[in-house]
Amino acid sequence: MSLLLRWPYIQTIAVSGELKTDIINFLAQNGKEEIANHCIAVAKTSREIAARFGLDESTASVSALLHDISNVVRPQDMLDYAITQNWALDDAERKHPFLLHQRLSAVFAQELFDIHDAAILSAIECHSTLKADPSGYDMVLFLADKLSWDQGETPPFYGLVSSALEYSLAYACLVYINFVLDNGLILSPHQWLIHAKIFLENIC
Repeated sequence: MSLLLRWPYIQTIAVSGELKTDIINFLAQNGKEEIANHCIAVAKTSREIAARFGLDESTASVSALLHDISNVVRPQDMLDYAITQNWALDDAERKHPFLLHQRLSAVFAQELFDIHDAAILSAIECHSTLKADPSGYDMVLFLADKLSWDQGETPPFYGLVSSALEYSLAYACLVYINFVLDNGLILSPHQWLIHAKIFLENIC
């Protein structure tokens, strides 16, 4: 876990090799029990959506379990890391560094949990914003993350997105994106989200 040496405030764990257990323990060790519970809920939803569309449930589940793993890093430190790695940064990421957790979680998945499946890493990397030409796994995690709302109530878009899933993953993603943009729920839209919207409009 040499990556974590960058952030001395992060507590490490003895890795058991059982991925779900290690993820939950790592988050709990760092006071992120709510995030661990959210990841478990997203994994359940991801499996259900993946099965519905003929995708591999295990791939979807692993992506979900790891999607928020870098939330142990403070947002400003996420930005500092991105700058040191020469990442191309979106204006939204500079204004709201927390957005970088999707990209940093993909790094954590590789470096800390030895995940190298391109489908899993891609889904993790764009789970907050989606991106143009998304894979089925990208869309599954994007939707599962939103439908597994962790704010204590049913999300306002739940019914619309759930109904849209009757048609396709792509249409459900577009319905969600249009809802949050039309209702001003995203103050600084990431360019990946805009690119995803344009792509989805062209195929739906």
